[in-house]
Amino acid sequence: MRIFNLQKMTQREDVKLSVSIESERLGTQELWFSTPKQYADGLCDTRMDGFLVGMLFPAMQYGEDIHLEGCVSKKLLFNLNNYAIPLLMAFSPSSKAIKITADQLSAERFDAKGIGTGFSAGVDSFCTVYDRYEMENDPDYKVNSFLFLNVGSHACGGHEGDLNFQEKKFRQRYSYLKRFPDEIGLPFIPLNSNLHAFHPWGHQKTCTLTLVSGLLIMQAEYRRYYISSLGWSYTQMFEFYKTDINKDIAFLDPVVLPIFSTESMELIPDGTHYTRVQKTMHIVKYEPAKRYLNVCISGEGSHENCSICGKCSRTLMTLSSAGLLSEFEAVFNSSRYKEKAEKRFVREQVLLQSTDPFAQGNIELAKKRGVKLPSVRAVVVLKYILSPKRTVKRVVFKIVKHVLPDAVRVCLKKKYKRGN
Repeated sequence: MRIFNLQKMTQREDVKLSVSIESERLGTQELWFSTPKQYADGLCDTRMDGFLVGMLFPAMQYGEDIHLEGCVSKKLLFNLNNYAIPLLMAFSPSSKAIKITADQLSAERFDAKGIGTGFSAGVDSFCTVYDRYEMENDPDYKVNSFLFLNVGSHACGGHEGDLNFQEKKFRQRYSYLKRFPDEIGLPFIPLNSNLHAFHPWGHQKTCTLTLVSGLLIMQAEYRRYYISSLGWSYTQMFEFYKTDINKDIAFLDPVVLPIFSTESMELIPDGTHYTRVQKTMHIVKYEPAKRYLNVCISGEGSHENCSICGKCSRTLMTLSSAGLLSEFEAVFNSSRYKEKAEKRFVREQVLLQSTDPFAQGNIELAKKRGVKLPSVRAVVVLKYILSPKRTVKRVVFKIVKHVLPDAVRVCLKKKYKRGN
């Protein structure tokens, strides 16, 4: 794979930074990022660092070495060849070992002043804003601007391959979310891209890499950047790694982000010392969260919380157990949640508490606050016996799996196999 022809050009109200990608698998294509003119000074137009990280996973999937006809960070190239590539091969068994070379290396430090983080108005995002902006007093660590990227997270409802839909969603969400940065007087920088067109494996599989790609494109703007963790605490990472490690690359953020830091930009995984429930309980102390919190993934078309999708229900269960639903009526419809989603969602959490860190946290909080929960046995009966779609044999197996002790279950399984 060859990455070449770095260009910076003005297009109407935006400035675009692009390269050409030549690949045996992909042919020749353009990869680009763009931002409004007022933020264009933040674009790193002297190095190819962001483009390199953006194409790393595709090149490893296709088994193509990368050569860059231009300049890259000396530190980044060393870390990718020696540490990132073996790590990504462990994360994704379909990845191949490749070698990265470049015409020119640089250890130059840009004179960037920005201390940034992304703003999506979710629980993780607001937790970082509260800690690193509202509560932080040291100017070397206090957030002074927000970044909003279009690198794959705006695909929903089966629109992962529809770049026009994703760009429309990106612009709509940016306009909707901008109210909060405007209120507190911080810049909210949009960075558009077609990078997700090169990543057909699903956003979760490569989200850290596509995010870092965009951040390194903005190296002339930021010297330090906080990346909000996606809800696992350090303890939960050790407990649930077998379940989650091959699903979501963000699980690796505390390990992989320092590897992607350069001489000029420090990437910091923020919030991993909290569980998702702890984050939710933390941000209830931050008044703007009660007016702007936005967690919805329903894809219904509106940017407001639907109050019944999985992420809305997860947040509302936490707030309900804490007795705080009334404080978030400005952003949630708690009546809709209680009528249409609460019972079903609580039953799901009861079943998932031993395999899902978010369910575990919600169940623990509910028990601590004295909330009455259905038993696992009761949920199994409702889920499998009362469902007309289940055969008698499957019902029996599900009851055995969820109710009987492990030793008894293993013994019955062995006898069943011998009998067949």
